[in-house]
Amino acid sequence: MAARITVGVPVYKGTEHVAAALKSLQEQTFQDFEVIISVDGNDQATADACRPFLSDARFRMVVQPERLDWFGNFNWLLQQPLGEFFCYRQHDDTTAPHFFEALLAVADSRPDAAAIYSDCQWSGGRTEIESAPSIEGATLERLRQHIVEKHPVAVRGLIRREAVAQAGPVRGDEFRGLSEVFVWLAKVLRWGAFVRFPEPIYFRLDHRDNFHKQWFDWPEGKKRASWTTLYTGLLEATMPACTTPEERLFFRQFILDRIAVVRPNQTYHYHATSPHASGALMAECVERLAHEGNLHLLGADEFSTILQASAHFQTLQAENATLKERNSAFESEIGWLRRSCPLKLAQAFRRIIGVARPSKRQGREKG
Repeated sequence: MAARITVGVPVYKGTEHVAAALKSLQEQTFQDFEVIISVDGNDQATADACRPFLSDARFRMVVQPERLDWFGNFNWLLQQPLGEFFCYRQHDDTTAPHFFEALLAVADSRPDAAAIYSDCQWSGGRTEIESAPSIEGATLERLRQHIVEKHPVAVRGLIRREAVAQAGPVRGDEFRGLSEVFVWLAKVLRWGAFVRFPEPIYFRLDHRDNFHKQWFDWPEGKKRASWTTLYTGLLEATMPACTTPEERLFFRQFILDRIAVVRPNQTYHYHATSPHASGALMAECVERLAHEGNLHLLGADEFSTILQASAHFQTLQAENATLKERNSAFESEIGWLRRSCPLKLAQAFRRIIGVARPSKRQGREKG
């Protein structure tokens, strides 16, 4: 019988930290899990650091003969037979002993949740607590919240097998998939809610080799180019969830705005510092979409249909306004006639005649 949780540990050049990560898994109070260690790039030194844990029947290891990079190694793990939940564990992260137990309790009470995660306590160079609010509501509302917030925290929790299957693999690119975790989480989010467990029971170590630090030293052109892949990825993630042309039009505009227009309290890998820079970035986003062969995601034909429908609606509005004006003019003319002196004299004369002239019946009675 398969374990309830499958833990995937992709690792490369991790001899300094991987033992602590694996030890924290062994210390979990919830025991029904399996651990698959995928050592990238034939890294024998890291494999040697992992071998002592293979005496635990729940742990197994595969050494990849070629370099897959983090996203390729992650995808290899996703392709393995999974338990009810998948847990991605970075080789330099640890958790409190009750991490699985606490998150499973939430998961069992929320069958609609695609991912359940906790707050994260940093140590080393950083000491803050990193948290991300739950993402609830209808599918498009969840996606809207995710695009605004752009938090990676949910990837460190428990993710349902069905949501993983729906999301598919992480996209790879020449920028080492810098933004692709956010795209993948958007695809996971289409399945169901993200639910936060509000305690810092996940621990991250801030050190010189953290992958997310590498882009700080990139030249501006490379940062900007990598940032455009978030635009193309989010379009790819959101379009299948939209059911009407108007919904697709909204997200196309909304995602482009999120990438190219800098707003307070939002995170960016590349900051467009002027209207000119924002416009140039928008053009580069479309160029990247063409480079990926995904221009169909812009829906040019659909946009034309919306414009035509809008024009027809405006025509109907104009015709309706004209009819209202004519009706108003007609009512005004009738009102003038009713108020006019000749009409009033004629009405008075008819009343007088009606009173003065006896009816035929009255004449017969008098005769």
